Amino acid sequence: MKFRVSDGTQFFLIGERKTIFVESLQQVFEVDDLTAYLTCALAEPTSFRQLKSELVMRGVSQASAGAYVRNCLLFWSRQRVLDIVLDEDDGQPLFTQTLDLAGTAVSIICYDEKLIDIVRPVFDHQAGRGDPGSISYELAKLGNWVCISKNRSKGMIVKDIEAAPALKALMTDDVLAGLGTDVALHAALLVKNSRGLLICGAPGAGKTTLAVALMEAGFECGGDDLALLDDNGALRGVPFAPALKPGSWNLFSGIHHRIMSCPIHRRLDSKRVRYLAPVPYAPRKSVALDSIVLLRRRKKGPALVSQVEPTRALSEVLAGAFTPTRRLDLMQFQRLVNAVSKARVIELTFSRLDEAAEILSRHHDGK
Repeated sequence: MKFRVSDGTQFFLIGERKTIFVESLQQVFEVDDLTAYLTCALAEPTSFRQLKSELVMRGVSQASAGAYVRNCLLFWSRQRVLDIVLDEDDGQPLFTQTLDLAGTAVSIICYDEKLIDIVRPVFDHQAGRGDPGSISYELAKLGNWVCISKNRSKGMIVKDIEAAPALKALMTDDVLAGLGTDVALHAALLVKNSRGLLICGAPGAGKTTLAVALMEAGFECGGDDLALLDDNGALRGVPFAPALKPGSWNLFSGIHHRIMSCPIHRRLDSKRVRYLAPVPYAPRKSVALDSIVLLRRRKKGPALVSQVEPTRALSEVLAGAFTPTRRLDLMQFQRLVNAVSKARVIELTFSRLDEAAEILSRHHDGK
């Protein structure tokens, strides 16, 4: 494989300081001599071996040269300005699968058996039956690291344990970029009797944990983190596997063994998760929004449900809304207003997961 820094990444000498300006980030990075040299070399596609050899020729030891090249590539990877191009040296793909991400088709291509074992259990349930999508991700090993290349260009270098979360993050960006006129909502969508229950809350409020509890109570999973509101005011989830954090691993006695049998992954924010798969997923179609639930967790006390004033509910839902333009136009805002106005909106304050799931099940069933 070969690497290069993306267009618009340029070396500048400012006084005696060596700097790199990245046009896409509008940032200036002050770098040392070797990083400056390697970055200039990366203006053209270059292999790890070539970069290492060039440093050795400049008097750097073999071990130090490898570490310098790796650190330079990792740095520009973290800035999202590193292109990765797989070539004949990487061999032939061992696994190819196309996923249906709520209408966005994405192909995963693996060049290593271990990578298949890492990513396939997390994404297998999203396999589509159509033609390969216009977006493809190739995964290959580089020593102890994993290189992920999007459309044989823009890429990322991560540890094995980070590969699945990194891939999920990249594919989430693909879904958001392809929304069209849909509005993405940062919320969990549960489905029962062809009606949607939307769970909203701040990060750490327990959306995914409660979503899994509701699946145990008979709901189907639309998506644990992202729901799309279409032109007709209906919702469909993006069915990534629910990502359970350590605090929830021991909360489900009935499926505890299954949760603990799922491997641990590490997100790019360093948080550990287990991806619970498979779970009962809702059919891949839009559903009517029946209820919106705003979550409030507390350390102790009984679960309480209260009615929510529509303007407050709209404000909370709007805070988690996203469009490709980073703003809602008037028609999209009106659509969101209509959805909130027609839905039953409640706030659920809870400490015990079983109480919360029971109350929401009764609420959804109209009891």
